[in-house]
Amino acid sequence: MRVYERGEIWLVDFNPAKGGEMGKLRPAVILSGAEENRLLDTVIVIPLSTRIEPDTLPYRYTIGKRDRLEYDSDACIYEIRSLAKTRIKSWLGCLEADELKTVQESLCHIVYQ
Repeated sequence: MRVYERGEIWLVDFNPAKGGEMGKLRPAVILSGAEENRLLDTVIVIPLSTRIEPDTLPYRYTIGKRDRLEYDSDACIYEIRSLAKTRIKSWLGCLEADELKTVQESLCHIVYQ
C-alpha cells in the first residue's frame, strides 16, 4: 500500500462537490503526515487552482510548475479537506521545504487568527 507524504502533490478527484466546494479532477497538496496516512483511510489535502490570485496569502499561495505539475497554481489553503485515499489518482510532484512551511503557517494563521 502506498504511503502518502506531507508536501507531495497528487492529482485528486474532488467530485462530487457540494455548495461552494472546489470540484473536478485537480492537483492537491497532501498535508497530513505519513504516520496518519499509513493508519487512516483518509488524507488531508489542500486543492490547487490554475486561477492565480496574487497577494492573497494566507488564503492562497502560488506554487510554480514542476515535475508533472504542468501549470503554476495557487494552493487554496482555505479549502482544506479530508478525502478518501481512493480519490487519489497520480503523483505530480513535491513542495520544497520552505513552500510547505509557508502553507502550514498560513493554515495556522487562518485557523487561529
